[in-house]
Amino acid sequence: MRKFRILLIILISCILTTSCWSRREIENLGFVMGIGISKTDKGLYTVVAQVANPKAIHADIPTQRDVYTMMEAEGLTVFDALRNLSLIAARRLYLAHIQSILIDESIAREGIGEIVGFLVQDMELRLSSQVFITRNNPKDTLDSPNILGQIPATVLELAAKNYGAHSKISVSDLRRTVESVNNPVMNYTTALVEKIPAPTNYEQSRLKLTQMAVFDHDQLKGYLTYEEGQGFNLITNKFKNGLIVFECNQTGDKITIEILESKTKITPKYENQTVVFDIELKVKGNVAERITQMNQIHELDIEAAQKQLDQILKDKLKQSITAAQKKYKIDYFNLSKDFSKKYPHDFKALKSEWNDAFASADINIKAESTIIHSALNINRGRI
Repeated sequence: MRKFRILLIILISCILTTSCWSRREIENLGFVMGIGISKTDKGLYTVVAQVANPKAIHADIPTQRDVYTMMEAEGLTVFDALRNLSLIAARRLYLAHIQSILIDESIAREGIGEIVGFLVQDMELRLSSQVFITRNNPKDTLDSPNILGQIPATVLELAAKNYGAHSKISVSDLRRTVESVNNPVMNYTTALVEKIPAPTNYEQSRLKLTQMAVFDHDQLKGYLTYEEGQGFNLITNKFKNGLIVFECNQTGDKITIEILESKTKITPKYENQTVVFDIELKVKGNVAERITQMNQIHELDIEAAQKQLDQILKDKLKQSITAAQKKYKIDYFNLSKDFSKKYPHDFKALKSEWNDAFASADINIKAESTIIHSALNINRGRI
């Protein structure tokens, strides 16, 4: 009975003495929405933080610049620079709401492995944060007020998640970044963000995702154009609802095909010590727009349009593969995953020199399209 009473007292004490030991009062926190990492000429790390200003955001008429505050500090390491920000900030900086991470191009060329390793060690940081490369100073890039009064880090996150509207680039979040840099065989890709100067004195500069950055493991090696980026997304099954625009060979019409479905099947082979890949692309789309020559009304030949679209898709994939094999000699499509699944023992022997094996691989391409909707055939949208 005595033991029962003691146990009961302990249980009641545990219930009555519980508390939020790790609580943080919201008014004492500074919510960081974006960070930029670069290096000085002396080799010190510079971390810039974009901190939200809640009062300005919820104001009836918020000014474009007051919705955020920029803070900058230097340190021997990234962690040291982050801690040095506390010497400036009146509140403790809270990193759990970071939406965009900008890494300077010079650091990316050296390797992002150590920086990414530190970022994931911080338990506050979300793996859904978007990662970008920038040629400009990260502070200048992040400090870009916009007419909508949005925080620039939020604008970048929205642009990254909206890539499916064009499928010309692809942005990696922190989760995929970690997976790539920790896997010695995987190669990494993400987007380059640049600050576009204002065209007139009455307008503002804009942030734009201009190219895709390609890495050899964790080191930046170069960039892909929009055309090569679309080819990359088609091969890797990341193509969403992008557009394919071409001029009809028969009539000269400018035709815009909206891709509704895209599926690529990759079949690896290993023949006579040579790596072979058969890439088969199938897409479905509709005629989203058609501009005829001299405003002449005529029926669109769907079969001819499909054949021309097949060739355009095939050329687009060839262009992207040629850049990977000849220009960079890097398997940034990560076709190694398909090959290793089918030929695990052979892949072990090729693993250390896989990029060389990929560069000399025979890649066969087949593209097949289906135009499933032709509302702009004769009437061209007229009622």
